[in-house]
Amino acid sequence: MTKAKKESLGEIIICFIIAVFLVLFVFGGIEAHSSGSNVFELPGGWKVQNGDKTILNVPLEEMSGVFRNVKRKESYILTHPISISSHDPLILRVYSRLSAIRVLVDNRQIYSYGVQEVENQKMVGSGYHFILLPSSFYEKELKIELIPSEDNAITSAPEIVFTPADASISIYSRDRMFGIFSGLFLFTAGIFLMILSVMAVYMDRRFYPLAIIGLFSCTAGIWCLSTIKALQLFSGDVTLNSILEYLSMYLLPVPALFLSRHFRQSASPGTRKFIGFMTVLSAGFFLTAFILQVSGIAEVTKLTKYFHYFLLPVILTLLLAGSSKWRRMKASEKMYQMGMVFVFFMVIFELSIYYVVNVLYKFSIQINTVITPFSSMVLIVVMTIGFLLEIYDMRLKDTERNRLQKLAFRDQMTDLMNRGMCERRFEELKNSDVSYFMLDMDLNGLKAVNDAHGHQMGDRYIMLFSGIIIKALGGDRNIYRVGGDEFLYIDSEITEEELNKKIDFIRKLEKIIGREEGIPFDIDASFGVAWSGEVDTGDPEDVYRLADRRMYGLKKRMKKERE
Repeated sequence: MTKAKKESLGEIIICFIIAVFLVLFVFGGIEAHSSGSNVFELPGGWKVQNGDKTILNVPLEEMSGVFRNVKRKESYILTHPISISSHDPLILRVYSRLSAIRVLVDNRQIYSYGVQEVENQKMVGSGYHFILLPSSFYEKELKIELIPSEDNAITSAPEIVFTPADASISIYSRDRMFGIFSGLFLFTAGIFLMILSVMAVYMDRRFYPLAIIGLFSCTAGIWCLSTIKALQLFSGDVTLNSILEYLSMYLLPVPALFLSRHFRQSASPGTRKFIGFMTVLSAGFFLTAFILQVSGIAEVTKLTKYFHYFLLPVILTLLLAGSSKWRRMKASEKMYQMGMVFVFFMVIFELSIYYVVNVLYKFSIQINTVITPFSSMVLIVVMTIGFLLEIYDMRLKDTERNRLQKLAFRDQMTDLMNRGMCERRFEELKNSDVSYFMLDMDLNGLKAVNDAHGHQMGDRYIMLFSGIIIKALGGDRNIYRVGGDEFLYIDSEITEEELNKKIDFIRKLEKIIGREEGIPFDIDASFGVAWSGEVDTGDPEDVYRLADRRMYGLKKRMKKERE
C-alpha cells in the first residue's frame, strides 16, 4: 500500500475506535444511571438453610462463602422478611444459574421452575424469573429455594431485586441497553451480510467469506442476547435461552477458524492445514453437542468444561498461526490479527469471570452486559474491514490484470480484439461441438489510399470501417482485427440469412459514412462467408481459410468490374 493509503487506513481505524468507545461510554453511562431507579433490594439479614445447617444474618454480597462445594439436588433456602413498603404491585426478579427455583410467601408457593426436571436429571437453564408478589406482601416472609442441577452450579448469591410491576420489563431491558443494541445489531448485520453474499458470490466467487462473516455475526448476536438473558424479553423460556447460549458459544470457533485460514494467506501450507484441522474439530464439537442435546443423552451445559479445555488451543491457533510474519502480511491479515489479539484478552477476561470473579454478587452479570457484546462487535467490525481491504486489493489486481490483458489482446488502433485473441477463440471452437459462421472482411484500396493521401488517411480508413462493422454487427464482442486491413467476425448464434442482412447493412453504411465524412475515397470492403458445417475436419483454421478464399475471390471479381 502507498503511504497515502496507509495514512487513510490509519485514520479510519482511529475514527472507528473513538466511535466505538463513545458508544460504549454513552450506553454504559445510561445503564449506570438507570440501573438504580425504581429497584429495591434486601441486601442484608438473610437466613440460609442447607439441610440441618442454618446460617443467620448473611448479606447477599457475602454469601459466596455459603455456596462452597455445592452438590447436585441439595436444597438451599434463603429467607428474609419483605421489608419494602409499596402501594403498587411489585415484581420479584430472581436470577438462578443451572438451578431449579421455588418462591414462597408465608410458606405459600407462588412460583416454581425446574424442580421436576432436576429430579428427573433433565436440563435446567440459567436465567431470570419474574414473579408477581401477592397484593398483601409487606412484612411477609419470603423464601427462595434453590436446587442445583449440577455440582457447583451455585457459586454466589442470586440476584434478588424488586421492581414496580408496570415498569419491570422496561427496567430490565434498560439495564441491558448496550447488550441488546449490540446483539440485535450483530444478528441483523449477519443476516444482511449472508443475503448480500448470495448475490455477491453469484457475480464473483471470491466474496464467499462474506457469508462466513455473516454466520459469525449472527451467531455472536444470538450468543450476546442469550448471555445477557435479553432473549427472555421475546421468550420466557429459560431453558431455551440457555440452549441457544451454549450452542451459539460452541459454534463461534468454527467460522472464526475458517476465516483465520482464509485470511492467513502469508502462512505456510502446513499452518493453513493445521488451521483447517482445528476447524473440522470445532465443527465436530458443535455437532456432537447438538446431537447430544437433541437426543437427550447429555445437556449442552455439561460440556462447558470440555469446551473451555478445547478453547485454549483454538485461541492459540487463531492468535499465533502465521503471526510471526507480520511484515509480509497484507492489510487484511493485519486487521484480522489485531482482532484476534483483542479477542484473546477478552476470552481470558471472560474465563476469569466465569471461574474466579463469578463468586462476587452480581458482578459477572453486570460485566457481561457490556464486555461480551463489545468484544463481539469489535471483532465483527475488524473482520469486515479486513475483508473489505482484501476485496479492495483484489479489485486493484483485477484492474491491473484487465489492463495488461487489454494491452495484450486488443488492437491499439481500433480497440478490437487482435489476432492473438482470435487464436484463443479458434482453440475454444476446436474443443467444442458448436456450429458457427465466419465472416472474413478485407478493405479494398488501402494501399492506394496510403500512396495517394498518406498513412494518416489510411489509418482513418481503417478506423472508419471498424466503426461501421461494430455498428452493423451489434458491438465488438465477436470482431477481430487479424491483419492490417483484414477483419474477422465469428458468431455461433446467427443464421446465414441474418448474416447476409448484416453484410448488406455494412455496404449501406459504407456509402453513408463515406458521404458524411467527406473523404476523398470510397469505403469499400470484400467479404467471404464460411460455415463450420462445410469443413469435415472441424478445425476453425480450415473454416477461416475457406472464408478467406471466398473473400479473395470476391475481391478479384470486384477488381475486374472496376477495371
